[in-house]
Amino acid sequence: MPVLCPFSTVDYLHGLSNIGIVDQHPVLPVAVLRRQIPGTCNFDGVGPWPYRWISNESDIKIFTEGFRHLVSLCVVTHPGWKPSIALAGKVSIRPLKDHFVFDPEKPAPTLSRRAIKRLKSAANRGIFEVVTLRNEQLKIVGLYEQLKFRRNLTGGYFDMSMNHFDSIARLPGAVFFRVSDHYDVGAMACGVIINNFLQILHIVPTVYGLRWNASYLMMHGLQDYVQQYGMILLTGGMPASGTVGLSIFKNRWANAFLPVNMLCIVNDRETAAKLVFEYGYHPNYFPNYRK
Repeated sequence: MPVLCPFSTVDYLHGLSNIGIVDQHPVLPVAVLRRQIPGTCNFDGVGPWPYRWISNESDIKIFTEGFRHLVSLCVVTHPGWKPSIALAGKVSIRPLKDHFVFDPEKPAPTLSRRAIKRLKSAANRGIFEVVTLRNEQLKIVGLYEQLKFRRNLTGGYFDMSMNHFDSIARLPGAVFFRVSDHYDVGAMACGVIINNFLQILHIVPTVYGLRWNASYLMMHGLQDYVQQYGMILLTGGMPASGTVGLSIFKNRWANAFLPVNMLCIVNDRETAAKLVFEYGYHPNYFPNYRK
């Protein structure tokens, strides 16, 4: 049965106004985000964050044929999707990054003595729970605002607003989690269930929770949750600005990796070439005329 991509809907993408403007397919209920190319009247586009779920390769035509008014379009594909040799010969596809995975059917990752000590201490102090009430779910917004300030995310790709989290809460399969003790919230997380995957979109620790390693209890709770419901946990890849500490933490809870690719679609090669001439060629970025 084909998987409908929850991140390609107009309602969801309206919550990503920090990235671009919603641009809907002329026929299908599918959308991307368009961005004006600086100094021009042209636009390019990006697929939904965090990715587009590719049910089958005919989905690719949605982007190669349905958004021809955009100079270029980059679309991140879901973890584990592998293009056929035939498709790779027609569309430019770049490996992007590996995403961290916890598969309950594989041996659990071995925690260090230090990590075990932190987890036990957090478990003795706090609780992990699923949050079902909308007003309680959206308390993640205030926590994320604090996180944006601490990590200097304001004005960037991850400067996400309340509309973003509200759009997540409205998705079919949306699920929110919380770790707290008797006094306050230590961490929250949100994600969406797609088939047998639980894709975590955000894990938001609080300053208070960092003091007693609430994020350890969050990760352990998420692992227990997918084990209980027979799912695979996806926790995303390493952001470009990710620290060594974040890499260590994410690796600590993963027992597998799935590759993520990016479709690099150029609809207007003449305009793209002019833009490269004007702005320079940036080989490690797509589109190449953007830094």
